[in-house]
Amino acid sequence: MKTRKIILTLALVAGLMFIFTSCTCKPDLEEEKVAQPTAMTTPSAAAPSAVKPAIVSGAVVKVGNRIVEIGDRIFPVYFDYDKAALRSDTRKTLDELAQWMKINPSVALRIDGHCDERGSNEYNLALGETRAASAKKYLVYLGISPDRLETLSYGEEKPACSESNESCWSQNRRDDFTITAK
Repeated sequence: MKTRKIILTLALVAGLMFIFTSCTCKPDLEEEKVAQPTAMTTPSAAAPSAVKPAIVSGAVVKVGNRIVEIGDRIFPVYFDYDKAALRSDTRKTLDELAQWMKINPSVALRIDGHCDERGSNEYNLALGETRAASAKKYLVYLGISPDRLETLSYGEEKPACSESNESCWSQNRRDDFTITAK
């Protein structure tokens, strides 16, 4: 009788452990580790190439020669297939973006995460969110207030290119940066 109670208790405990530790419906995405940059530059020492320092006059903000408004996308950064890790070219662009944002402290951005068409809608929404979060985390590390950054995932819903080939898919694996306040 005592052995029976012990076996029943162990089975109940094992069942509860299985229920509480089993996987949910979320895709298995690892937490991306954002490596620290080797050298930090100050806004005056940086010579950005992709993002030019803005010229601010009243409510006008310029990126290079282009006047940007609320709702405008500045530029994209790209990711490798099925990854949210920041590539070296993406880090360089984000370094320049951080310098630009430091020069323009009133500008706020939304980071839109995108994916190519491969994978389920749920998986791509989660991957897009992880990509946007990786960019945000890196910008915060570089000194940009998290209050100036928000993230949104479109998954595969807003492709930059609609063909089904690697050249097109690589354009869809991106984060866009949209101005939300200036």
